[in-house]
Amino acid sequence: MGHPYLTIAVISFLVNIPLGYIRESSLKFSLPWFFWIHASIPLIIYLRISFGTSKWFIPICIFWAIAGQIIGSRLKRKRMTHEDHEKLEQIPDLNLPKNQTPRIGDNEVMVVLMNMGGPENPQEVKPFLERLFFDSRIIRIPFSSILQPIFSWLIVSLRWRVTRKRYELIGGGSPILRSSIHQVKALDHELKKRNRDLDVTLNFNYSRPLPEDTIHEIKTADKKYILPMSLYPHYSANTTGSNIYYLKKAAQKIYPELIFLESESYYLHDAYINAFVDRIHEQLKPGESLDDFYLLFSAHGLPLYCLTEGDPYSYQINQTVSRVLERLDRKNRWTIAYQSAVGPFMWLRPYTEEVIKVLPRKNEKKILVIPIAFVTDHIETTCEIDIEYRQVAVAAGVKDFRMSKALECHPGFITALADCVEASLHPQPSLMKAEV
Repeated sequence: MGHPYLTIAVISFLVNIPLGYIRESSLKFSLPWFFWIHASIPLIIYLRISFGTSKWFIPICIFWAIAGQIIGSRLKRKRMTHEDHEKLEQIPDLNLPKNQTPRIGDNEVMVVLMNMGGPENPQEVKPFLERLFFDSRIIRIPFSSILQPIFSWLIVSLRWRVTRKRYELIGGGSPILRSSIHQVKALDHELKKRNRDLDVTLNFNYSRPLPEDTIHEIKTADKKYILPMSLYPHYSANTTGSNIYYLKKAAQKIYPELIFLESESYYLHDAYINAFVDRIHEQLKPGESLDDFYLLFSAHGLPLYCLTEGDPYSYQINQTVSRVLERLDRKNRWTIAYQSAVGPFMWLRPYTEEVIKVLPRKNEKKILVIPIAFVTDHIETTCEIDIEYRQVAVAAGVKDFRMSKALECHPGFITALADCVEASLHPQPSLMKAEV
């Protein structure tokens, strides 16, 4: 090359930007941290020898390598700060007073209920899993741009037939679309009863209606604002955060003028808590007492690295369970466990299946499982809990195994959603453009 010194300096700088970005996620002074700092050194040495540059040029290369590391590190910190802000916004106790803005007309707002979705029939199982596991925001591995497609292809290839058989056990597909549409209609009806002229629609991440479908619908309806309401009561960057991210990404391409409003949380709402209490009591037959049953609150699992990044999911689960127990006046014989772990990662524990196996050894032969993190019945409840875990329970010696029904369209749940919609609009929250 005609300019070897300039070439090496530029390469030293550019290569270290992504290395610095990755390093910022590692514990300071840990082995991975040192690795990413020094990862470019063999390349720089090779280039210096190949180009025959002076050894006195090494300090300049080091300078540009450090500069690249600093920029990459700051880019990561900026992204982490933005993500942390969004997470903290979901925690009621940390929410600051909302910025006062001019009143927004109801006819300008589209309320969007969000969920991950699910395949409606056996033919949709594989495309659904491909969208899910190819999402680097959900399944995060090092060098994701290179390894993600390989890892995801392997997981989907190994799992899709087994997953299809699981869906066949509950009718061939997920009931989540049908259930979510009922929730949209119920919320719309409740808002109309309150004389609110608000339209409500639905958005899924991995099955239709996809974010692009939802944004097109909002644009066609000529709405200026979107109020995203998660059907995941407890915030996680992997669920609610992911839903909002892809809605904003679709809005940037299709309808960049759309303004996102911040929604209130409902995981501690009185009507929402009372709805869970009702679902629990519905499982009791005449003459039975809830004291006869061990209460097992089962939540969808979360990779442990999410918790170390400050994800509030498990803490919000604990708060909801605490409120439910308070209403039940229950002091003992209960626990929280996690289900649906996938892949070679450390997940939140204890696992629901493990707890079910242990309880009979403690002479707990009657178990009532409460799917505390689910608002609709789908594969994690009707198949995983009510079929697969039931088999585990019977094999372990459980004599009476029951599962409380998901909230679905329970009036208390719909009331909680409607209250949060109104609270999100009055006073007005701060307004956000479709930035991701």
